[in-house]
Amino acid sequence: MTQKTVLITGANRGLGAALAKAAHGHAFKVIGTARKSSALDASFIDQGYDLDLSKADSIASFCTKIVKAGHPIDFLINNAGFNPKDRKDDPTYFQSTFKIAYFDASNVSDSIWINALAPMTLISKLLPILADDAVVLNISSWLGSIGGKTAGGHYGYAGSKALLNMFTRAVALELADTGRTAVALNPGWMRTDMGGDNAERSPDEVAKAVVDMWTDGTLMSKNGQFLNIDGTEHPW
Repeated sequence: MTQKTVLITGANRGLGAALAKAAHGHAFKVIGTARKSSALDASFIDQGYDLDLSKADSIASFCTKIVKAGHPIDFLINNAGFNPKDRKDDPTYFQSTFKIAYFDASNVSDSIWINALAPMTLISKLLPILADDAVVLNISSWLGSIGGKTAGGHYGYAGSKALLNMFTRAVALELADTGRTAVALNPGWMRTDMGGDNAERSPDEVAKAVVDMWTDGTLMSKNGQFLNIDGTEHPW
């Protein structure tokens, strides 16, 4: 049997690293990316690449290398992302993406580019080497649910994840007759740098659920859906 290949962006920490470990544990070939590939753990990542989703030239360079290698990608996980709260160097940055009174379109566009446009660019450029039955999984968030939104603000992160959800649905419909699948995933509240220590799930628990849903065929049967980690649908 041909070894399956999993490509995970942002595989150096948090959920991305947990996904890489889980996939490696199933003896899949794991390709991981990080802004600096030296941050990737070679014990569970077979091939590491530099990839900075904020830079178009970095995306282009990475995709050129992967496509040139020509090895089919069976499972593409768009995990890497950006939360405006991470810009601790600028105390006003988060507010400019969170409250309408401080709204800054340029700052909000950073989230939209990294969390929605960059993953779609990767899918587009890697399309020639996606396997005939490839699954594309876009890591979204419950904060990207329009139907579930009950509080104002959060234009940067939540808005970008809502756009990612729409893009996932759109590409899924394009892929519907090809045998390939695209799914958006709400990983839930996790104990990561973003989620904090009080979150209800560990990245390892979520990663195991994701890999299980891929290997048991759940993801392939859910084209165009927004899922929770138990396979149920999340409100759009």
